[in-house]
Amino acid sequence: MFLENICRENKLIGVEKMNVNELGFLWYLQSSSNMINIFLKYLIGTTEDIDVKKILKQINELSTHQEQTANLILSEKGFNSTSFFNIQDDLYNPNTKLFSDQLTTEILKHVTGNGLKELAFQYAELTDLKIKKFYKELLDTFTEIDYSLLGLLGDKGMLQNNSFSYQNAEERKGKLFKVISTQQRPLNAVELSHMFSSLECNNVGVALCTGFSEVVKDDDIKNFLLEGEKLAFKQASTLSNIFRENGVPTSTGLEAHVNKIEASPFSDKLIANLIMFLNPVGMANLQSAIVVSYKRDHVNLLKELIKQVEDFSEKGFKLLVRKNWFNEPPLSNWLHK
Repeated sequence: MFLENICRENKLIGVEKMNVNELGFLWYLQSSSNMINIFLKYLIGTTEDIDVKKILKQINELSTHQEQTANLILSEKGFNSTSFFNIQDDLYNPNTKLFSDQLTTEILKHVTGNGLKELAFQYAELTDLKIKKFYKELLDTFTEIDYSLLGLLGDKGMLQNNSFSYQNAEERKGKLFKVISTQQRPLNAVELSHMFSSLECNNVGVALCTGFSEVVKDDDIKNFLLEGEKLAFKQASTLSNIFRENGVPTSTGLEAHVNKIEASPFSDKLIANLIMFLNPVGMANLQSAIVVSYKRDHVNLLKELIKQVEDFSEKGFKLLVRKNWFNEPPLSNWLHK
């Protein structure tokens, strides 16, 4: 069992108030796990591959533990958090298979990888040792699951072979020449590696928006998803072209693994929030690529991609508020009048 050593002591909490990092991160952990758990339960029920189903169950077990423990900590610290989604209201047709097993595996890889990144980021900012220990146990278990998933993908021949034909950087004499010449060059290995997560994110985004747009009932949500499909396709195409120009093979087209079904597996509310949940993931990946690059035209292109995601996110936020589907985090006691 992956959870044998996870948080045997649930007495993580004292009576003192939480600082802003603890409250913000625990709330985010509880609310995101609440949504993802319903999605995972659906994938478990529709996945036929026994090995993939096993890892899905492990992730769902861990994610359920995340949600329950975060909720417990919040409540014992004085903040009562209620679940925004539930099986009865938001999982409509648990047996309709919208995604092929291959697409499910790609989604699983995406969820696991970005879950690890987010947990590591939050862990680094926590200062309460008991809560930090809880996060460390989550990270340890997620790392084990990720390791098992990597082995499974290798066994099934589903890992992309992103071979990179490289050369050492040229010697450049003179400071001025060095500045100019480093702008007129192919991308380096660091720049390319930091963009790959963004490419994978958009590949998954195209498939999710394609599948969900065909089953949602609300016209506003359908139009939002169709716009998201176009945006993710455009970004995946742009990034894929960059990789190919620099001699790195990529693959796209996950949307081909979406099945035609008539009955939506989820509520429109959950679908809209799930897509919005992916937007900050996409922006964070692009921002990471910007930070390590010093090639001006490359940075400008990535900034434009971020602006596109920001504009899409703004439309999605307004849509969620208008539908009363926005799960608002706890607010500070603002002192300004």
